[in-house]
Amino acid sequence: MGLREGLRLRVVLIEPESGGNIGSVARAMKNFGLKDLWLVNPKARIDEAARAMAAHAIDVLEGAKNVGALREAIRDVDLVIGTTSKPSFGRSNLKRIPLAPEELAERLGRAKGAVALIFGRESIGLTNEEVEQCDLIVSIPASEEYPVLNVAASAAIILYEIHRGFSMGWPRRRIASEDIKRRLEDRLLDLAELAGIPSHRAKLASRALRNVVSRSFATEREASLLLGVLRKASDRALGGRRSV
Repeated sequence: MGLREGLRLRVVLIEPESGGNIGSVARAMKNFGLKDLWLVNPKARIDEAARAMAAHAIDVLEGAKNVGALREAIRDVDLVIGTTSKPSFGRSNLKRIPLAPEELAERLGRAKGAVALIFGRESIGLTNEEVEQCDLIVSIPASEEYPVLNVAASAAIILYEIHRGFSMGWPRRRIASEDIKRRLEDRLLDLAELAGIPSHRAKLASRALRNVVSRSFATEREASLLLGVLRKASDRALGGRRSV
């Protein structure tokens, strides 16, 4: 991973289809001080086109890690950020409500922890299943006539904004870990079951809680306090039920 002052940022390309784009993303990473590149089931090789587009970022290409599935690339990170050109503001689509790159940059500029930034395929972007594995989504505002940017251009814009955010000198806070977010979801599901809430609504509520924690870049301390309250509430409810 890489950036500085406690934020470790990983760039993940899912099934990249062009060696030239892999090289261009590596070059953008090098421009903004990043080295940790992961390729998920790549359809293109790191070939001469990739090396030519990478220019002086050959070390980023040579250090790239290849894995077979997205879960392998994000298993040790605290926050997973997907990128999409197809945001949704519908009430039922909790995952595709996006941040703009400058909003993401401001929040990351205050954060400590391990973060993965996910870019989808050149042809179809991220699948719904892959979006579900993300904590939040970032989208670059563009013309409605043609809003789809090349993956390398998207990476350069977003990485530039993140890099610029680091120049602001904001104090940094340790963001909530993946482990504590999972435990928050589990405790809320426990309470929902005890309250007789239908499982599909309980799952939406637990996802909404995770979204709030992720999109606000809640600290580990803040998430721990929430977890403590939910744990005590569910334990008390279970104790009361057992005594009946």
